[in-house]
Amino acid sequence: MAAKKTTKKVAKKAATKATRKKAAPPRSPFVYMTDMVEALGVSRMTIHKYVLMRLLPAPVMVSDGKSGVRCRWTPIALDHAAYIVEQQEVGHTLAEISGMIAARWGTLDKLPPKAPTSEPGADSSA
Repeated sequence: MAAKKTTKKVAKKAATKATRKKAAPPRSPFVYMTDMVEALGVSRMTIHKYVLMRLLPAPVMVSDGKSGVRCRWTPIALDHAAYIVEQQEVGHTLAEISGMIAARWGTLDKLPPKAPTSEPGADSSA
């Protein structure tokens, strides 16, 4: 008995199926702490320090009512993280990187700078 001959239609369908790319998973509109820890390779406390130093945008604190409060950033925070890592590899300090980030992305999405505090016992009315 002779083998079945494949038709053009069947061959085309098989070729299309073989070359079809898998669709990329949908990109989340938000970045969470685990993503930032992975991108920067530092601890959660260091990420909070980076936010206070104005290296990273200020996160929005969100709660789903079940698992507590989480920090949430927009995806631009991952660009900040990649830039921080890149500049640290070059040899810049965090203070220098903070200035570079302010020049590149601005400071509107960062925490406001801390107001200078006077020393205890100093009289400011004189």
